[in-house]
Amino acid sequence: MPTWLTALLDPVNGIVSTIASFIPNPEEKAKAQLAIQAKLVEAYVSADADQRAINKVEASNPSMFVAGGRPAAIWLCVFVLAWQWLVSPIMTWLLTVCGASHIPPLPVLDQNEASILLNALLGLSAIRTVDKIVPGGVTKAITGIFTKKK
Repeated sequence: MPTWLTALLDPVNGIVSTIASFIPNPEEKAKAQLAIQAKLVEAYVSADADQRAINKVEASNPSMFVAGGRPAAIWLCVFVLAWQWLVSPIMTWLLTVCGASHIPPLPVLDQNEASILLNALLGLSAIRTVDKIVPGGVTKAITGIFTKKK
């Protein structure tokens, strides 16, 4: 099972173990745990699909305050990265060349967090890679983990 999925299921594993502890037969207990985990994964996948539907409705809204949040976050990340990679170094160099040593240093923006947010907003993550590689996408890959026959 992928570590990200295990981390996602960690909060409910205690509940699953408690429920399964009432089943004395080890084989039936294992089957019950897999069935519960499969239902949880189905719920996560369903919630994800619902969120995508909501995102589509929000994106098609004519109001800038509804549809503009995601683009605004992307442009903010682009600004942070442009500041750190282009504007700040060039301005620092120009100020040094001009002899403006009395000007305080330019602010430093956290490009690591901006990069993480931008990658998530643009879908540049491992889950997108899995979606492209695995036939049927991420949903098929996740549900296949719990439905494999041994």
